[in-house]
Amino acid sequence: MEFMGPSAADFDNVASLNRGFLVLLRRAPGRCLTGLRADLAQRLRGLSAHEAERLAPAPFLLMSFRERDSRFWEAAFARHANPDLFGTDAPGDVARLIVGGLGFLWQLARHNPYAARLVSGAGLHWCEQLTELPFLHLSGFAAFGDELLRLRAAADGELWSKLVSSGVSHEEHVRRAAHISALHTVLTRPSPAAARALPAAACATRAPSLQVADEG
Repeated sequence: MEFMGPSAADFDNVASLNRGFLVLLRRAPGRCLTGLRADLAQRLRGLSAHEAERLAPAPFLLMSFRERDSRFWEAAFARHANPDLFGTDAPGDVARLIVGGLGFLWQLARHNPYAARLVSGAGLHWCEQLTELPFLHLSGFAAFGDELLRLRAAADGELWSKLVSSGVSHEEHVRRAAHISALHTVLTRPSPAAARALPAAACATRAPSLQVADEG
């Protein structure tokens, strides 16, 4: 089966959202960097304008809407079945990024769900639930503020060490390789639910006993 990847315009939108997110991290990160190592958080917030411009074109959203957190989104979708479309307590920059980012993924998932999953690392079920919402209802999610908007894969120190070093290199081929490698990591890391389930499944599995065949 063939899949249509994101278009050049889609990647332009990803870069634009990433630029806005990097500006937010520099000015008022709030809880967006929760889980990131302190040294990496300091480095990320201290990126120069040139470095931020080099990191922004990474082929995936640097910000996360906790797309793989099924518990969070089950409650969020239920809460916003009939949302207050005009009420939000989130700061302006945070609200704009949430509405802009979710709106971008909403329209992308409607005409190319594979591309939406590629740039966000989201699962098919989350994309389907998002597209079932009326577009105007997306504004209601801005009320979650930085409870919803987070740094993607913040707990992965190796990933972010690469992005804030090689990923901002002045050599285009070096940073391009770092961006593609980071995308691969984002797409292949297990979801939180899967990560919890694997050790539990391993513990529940009985180890096969060693038997010695009878000598005839």
